[in-house]
Amino acid sequence: MKTQNRKNNRTPLFSLQAVGILLIASFGIGCADWHEFGHGPTNPHNTYSPGPVSGITTLTNLAHPVAGSNHGSEVGVLTDSSGDYYVTSYSPEIHVYDPSGTYQATYTLPVSDGSRAVPYVVNDFMKRKSMIFAGAEGGGFYAIEVDKTTSPYTMTLSDSISSAVVGTSESSPKRADDGNFYLAGQWGDIMVFNYDFPSATLTLLSTYSVGEVITGAIALYDIDPAYPDEEVLVATKEGGFYVLDHTLTGVIWSETTGLVNADEYYSGVTVAERGSADPLALLPIAGRIESPPSANSGILRAINLNTQSIEWELIPSSTNPGTHEIPGSVSLMHEFSATGTTTTTTTTTTTTGGTVSTTVNTGDLTVGGDIGGGSLTITVNTGSSTATNDGSQTINPNETHRHHSYMATFASTDEHLYAVDLMTGLEAWSYWMKAPGFDAPVTDRSNFVFVGDGTSTLHAVHGPTGSPLWADPVISVGGTEDIVKLGLSYSKELIAGSGNSAYSLLP
Repeated sequence: MKTQNRKNNRTPLFSLQAVGILLIASFGIGCADWHEFGHGPTNPHNTYSPGPVSGITTLTNLAHPVAGSNHGSEVGVLTDSSGDYYVTSYSPEIHVYDPSGTYQATYTLPVSDGSRAVPYVVNDFMKRKSMIFAGAEGGGFYAIEVDKTTSPYTMTLSDSISSAVVGTSESSPKRADDGNFYLAGQWGDIMVFNYDFPSATLTLLSTYSVGEVITGAIALYDIDPAYPDEEVLVATKEGGFYVLDHTLTGVIWSETTGLVNADEYYSGVTVAERGSADPLALLPIAGRIESPPSANSGILRAINLNTQSIEWELIPSSTNPGTHEIPGSVSLMHEFSATGTTTTTTTTTTTTGGTVSTTVNTGDLTVGGDIGGGSLTITVNTGSSTATNDGSQTINPNETHRHHSYMATFASTDEHLYAVDLMTGLEAWSYWMKAPGFDAPVTDRSNFVFVGDGTSTLHAVHGPTGSPLWADPVISVGGTEDIVKLGLSYSKELIAGSGNSAYSLLP
């Protein structure tokens, strides 16, 4: 019999940004600290910081002009709880800027290609020091100290595990409750490291190989109390999904439906909690590496972490499976509620993949929770859904959908941002960006969703309804496939990486 899941109990410490005080005696993480790619061990791509709901008025360019030797720049930017910026890319250089955006220091990794915007930053606010933990495309795992007591800052290598031992990685390090760091190597090795802060010593504790390519982020989540500490959730380019024990002695269980069609889990795994319902592993299917892509590229798959099986799959309304893809992660909304009356209509259309029957509820719903109230006209899909590989989708309109408290969003190369109801697996709304989406959205504390399209135009959308808030081409250079990596930090600030630059964007 399966045991009930336990919530991940990794509780962040609060930073009092308003008064500039962090009540921590040692290294710690601030509440609004976008300190790692995906912002947390489960990769939720959300935050309790507010975002710029009225557009962008101030732009600070954190220049990063050097491309990696084998790739383009693909720049990303992180912040710590002191407001400092960390800019990384495929280049071996890691740059640091102070809260005003003034350049401070650079550390150059001893390999040809860098950390692809995926470090983990641990900040000691009181001592004015930070530690950067980073893997690299060129291999190795590095602990780099940033000393902010000097002007400008200084950066030194504290300790490292060489590239001869730790190979290529494109996945963000994740920190467990016990303080250890987990890293996925590109060729299938999952590694766990311990860093002893007093002695500044980095140790590789254990390695386990799943034997498949890993390009996306792993997740840490305590699924089953029969196994101590968090389990390690891994999704692979070949379509394998694996749950490993905390000490990396082996695979506890796996769900390998995706292996049949080589479904590419390019962006890795995101864990979504749903109150008393079982948690899900959300796996977007991409087509980044395989040519041609699998027939399922562009579909979002959800695996129930207690039943260990696929609970639902979503074929987005404008997606042609096998042609479009979801190359970025999903972004989880914070729980909200909606009540009211709805009316039901049914439409049937015929596509090249088959017949699609869709039931739609429309009506006045009052949305509550963290976003506040108000009377809103909202369109949502309802019922239960099944899908087949020939592209057909059947929706059974046998239930009334009056609220959808647990939702997530994701961007597709079909030019749309989508929201999915995590309880039913049905599309809640779509927003046309007018250009393909290549990276993950990010959601703020009020469930406003921010996303960049393939021209680096930024969009803000009201998460519960899909209503547009604003669109701004402030960092767009008019090109195509400009990947935009987004985060949220502090005073309604968006941080973005696009082209060969990183940006701080304020309302």
